[in-house]
Amino acid sequence: MSNLHLFLFLSFSFSFSSAIENDISNQDPFLQPNDIVLQFRSNDSVDERIINLEANSTVRIRSTNVPKTVAFAVIQAHSQVHSISMSQSRKFEIGNHVNGSSIGILVETTTSNSGVMAYLINTLPVNITVLTFIIYYDRRAPIPGGCNLEFEMPVSPWLRVSYNHSMVNVDHELAALPSNQGVLPCESESLHYEVFHYYLSQRDFTEDSFFDAIRLLRTVNGAHEYGREIRSFGFTPTTRSPFSLYPGVGQVFVVTVTYMGDASRFAPTAAYIPSFTYGCDLSVEGDCQTLNSTYAKVLCALSIFIGLLIAFAGHRYFQLEMILAGFLAFSSVSYILLINHFDPDVTGLAAGTSVMGLLGGLLWWFVWWFWGIPALSVLPVVFILGFLMSSVLFYLPISFEFLTNDFNFWSAFCCCWLVLPVVFVTFTRLGNIVSCAVIGSYAVIVPIDHYIGSSLKYIVINVVRRATVKGFGRAVLDPPYQDNDMILTLAWIGLTISGATFQYLRERRRPPFSPPADIWRPLRWTRLGGTSTRSEHTPLVMNSADDPSPHYGTA
Repeated sequence: MSNLHLFLFLSFSFSFSSAIENDISNQDPFLQPNDIVLQFRSNDSVDERIINLEANSTVRIRSTNVPKTVAFAVIQAHSQVHSISMSQSRKFEIGNHVNGSSIGILVETTTSNSGVMAYLINTLPVNITVLTFIIYYDRRAPIPGGCNLEFEMPVSPWLRVSYNHSMVNVDHELAALPSNQGVLPCESESLHYEVFHYYLSQRDFTEDSFFDAIRLLRTVNGAHEYGREIRSFGFTPTTRSPFSLYPGVGQVFVVTVTYMGDASRFAPTAAYIPSFTYGCDLSVEGDCQTLNSTYAKVLCALSIFIGLLIAFAGHRYFQLEMILAGFLAFSSVSYILLINHFDPDVTGLAAGTSVMGLLGGLLWWFVWWFWGIPALSVLPVVFILGFLMSSVLFYLPISFEFLTNDFNFWSAFCCCWLVLPVVFVTFTRLGNIVSCAVIGSYAVIVPIDHYIGSSLKYIVINVVRRATVKGFGRAVLDPPYQDNDMILTLAWIGLTISGATFQYLRERRRPPFSPPADIWRPLRWTRLGGTSTRSEHTPLVMNSADDPSPHYGTA
């Protein structure tokens, strides 16, 4: 009986071991327990994973069921804040890995012995949330980054995004022709590039919105549907595409490349890995705040108060208006001169522009006091209005390639600038009232714009950048005009109409301009050798030819 039991036990053990061995042989011998396996899907339907990459850890991303029609795949990983690494092996070597927040590796399925696979590595002591997915392409598609000369890996399908205080630079490497064309792979005449960008909502720093933006532009169809192509703004794509910086507004960039030599109806197209920036560093506290100094906060508070005063009572307090107009004009000019010819720090720049503005304001008040000519005195205000309206015109997302030349741009800008001063030179009171209303209203909305993170302040800032930043003329402006901007635009229009109407109704029965400070004028004329014959016996109405003393508007 015991022999029978022993025989049955040995038979069962042998059968069970054979079953386990057979089951293991049918599994992927490369599969590991912590692998992230992504299924093959078409480019319009992407299998993705959002993973929590633990500190100082490594995971492997793999793909299964890849058909033979796929020539290469781009494995991608995107992190909102921290940098991550992706490598073809667990060990870092020169030319086998890439670091960044939006990275990826191109794997050719026809030459890879291990299949579509890459290692995702976190070298930081913090956990990182990462969005991973794989995009597949057939043999007809061009290879993005296949003609790399500068980036880390031989094939570099990612974008390199960098920024300074004024511009964002998006760099990409040239693509290679499809491998089945039988010509030099880096012959670029048959490749057509398009550069797209897409804005997130202003001041939206959530991780979900970041991932959603990447999802929208990760495919060729998504880039064309949701992105804005820079050719529509008069710019020709190159390997470096500069954009104007709008800190605090998330911006996604993607480049597509199309092989125009294909004889099929639909030209094959591939997309580079989308990249992202906020124009600031979320890992640095306060870096994405626009008002990060006491001087800026005080200046914004004063701007609201002075703007309301000028918008609704600027013409009434004409001498105060002269001081403020002179201050604004001279401080702006001194700012541009200091930036272009010196290298001042923030404190020195603020002090220099403030002192020059104060001297300019007093100088222009002296011009009104000395001559008392309205057409001359209102010139600063009307010129500021012309500058602002010309800036609004060039702020619109309409541009032409010839405007990248500085001479062409400033010629066109100055022609638009002079339109309103020429129109209002014969309507001094009306021109002054309208100028006060428009400029004062803009001074009110700019501090609000800073606090809520909208972009109307860049109406003027972009023009100042053009005058002070080398190479800014080649930057794509295309400002983000969103709901907050629309609300502020309506507020600006409403304040302008209200201020102009209030001042016109209030001043219509008054003299066109308040007279200069007459209490000093007799002394001035005595010092200049003139004499005044006026007394209490002088008639109120007399022939101007018989009156040797100058009076309002003739001095």
